[in-house]
Amino acid sequence: MSLESCISSRAVAYLPQAPKFFDVLDDLWHPITNPGGIVNLGLAENALMHTELTEFINSKLHATPHALTYGDGFTGSKQLKQSLCQFLNQQLKPFTPLVPAHLLATPGVGNALECCAWSLCDQDDCVLVGRPYWSAFDYIFKIRAGVNIRQVSFGPVDPFSLEGVQEYEKEYIRAKQESARVKAILLCSPHNPLGRCYSKEVLKAYMRLCDKLGLHLISDEIYALSVFENPKMPDPVPFTSILSINTQGLIDQRKVHMLWGLSKDFGATGLRIGCLVSQVNESFLKSLESFSLFNFPSSLADGVIASLLADEAYIQQYVSSYQSRLAKSYARATQFFRKHGIPYKESNATLFLMVNLTEVVQGTSLAEDDILTMLRKEKVYLTSGTSYRSEQPGWFRVVIAHPQYVLDEGLKRIVQAFK
Repeated sequence: MSLESCISSRAVAYLPQAPKFFDVLDDLWHPITNPGGIVNLGLAENALMHTELTEFINSKLHATPHALTYGDGFTGSKQLKQSLCQFLNQQLKPFTPLVPAHLLATPGVGNALECCAWSLCDQDDCVLVGRPYWSAFDYIFKIRAGVNIRQVSFGPVDPFSLEGVQEYEKEYIRAKQESARVKAILLCSPHNPLGRCYSKEVLKAYMRLCDKLGLHLISDEIYALSVFENPKMPDPVPFTSILSINTQGLIDQRKVHMLWGLSKDFGATGLRIGCLVSQVNESFLKSLESFSLFNFPSSLADGVIASLLADEAYIQQYVSSYQSRLAKSYARATQFFRKHGIPYKESNATLFLMVNLTEVVQGTSLAEDDILTMLRKEKVYLTSGTSYRSEQPGWFRVVIAHPQYVLDEGLKRIVQAFK
């Protein structure tokens, strides 16, 4: 009996696409309970504040009968939406303060991105994304919505510069010449995997370009709070939310959309709470309600996060402690890489940094896959730049948002892999 007779052809097509890191999660290193396990510095998970957050969650998890129902609907409770508005107004400083009608809650930012694919694009449309980028964008937009990611290459141009904006327009023109329909520009801000922020002037330039070309501007700001001081970075650009910019004279505000969630800044990938903000596009948000049954956040997670985000004193303390720990992890990791002669790209945001491991094996012809194999033999998991569609070979993403003992063990194993 053939495989195709057991499952659909589309299911067969996606069999090779299953995440490659599931075996890592099944064998995670622990110094006592699993010393022979794999040190995971590849997945963008944030464990820096897990102790504090679990204590908070355990103190606030009080289920009510209402939480066991459909609650206030499938797009988040009234309480959660109010708390999200309060939190985002404080942290992102939107030009027009957020109110609950401006957003809906989703089970994570990945789901919010798929909502954009469904309701802003038609099947076979394209979304422009600059290289390198989080490769899961390909699957999120394509698998169910049938929307294509069209890559923008920069060559020697700084992707965060005004000149970088022009590369998007060039790619749009190429797409039009090929009869491909482009509907949106997608920015990851702060950027995954490069760990840098777009300046306010550059964000305005993207608005002008989208207005000129009639495109939506989607800003994935899932790392909005994951910024830190880096004294070694010349002229670091601070984070600016797309919501904080006055769109008057720049872009039709109906085409500006922002996404945020708790997976990265709060290290809560397992809680599956995100949100999609579109301040004046009521039709867009209304369209998402029509299939919100497939995007229903957990009522228990909804209640806990609503309590968390509404606690202003706790949030202020959390953000300060978190950003301080992130800065210390970055300093510790970069000191290690300098000591061992491993080049890295300076950054001031996100949970990771990019390092060039081909320098460690200089004089050999090892490909990135060969290096990954060497790392896995040493039981340490990283991801390669190629998997993020990097234009430059040899770079790897190292996640640093771990307790010191985990980070140190992973860094030690990276070096041991090349001895």
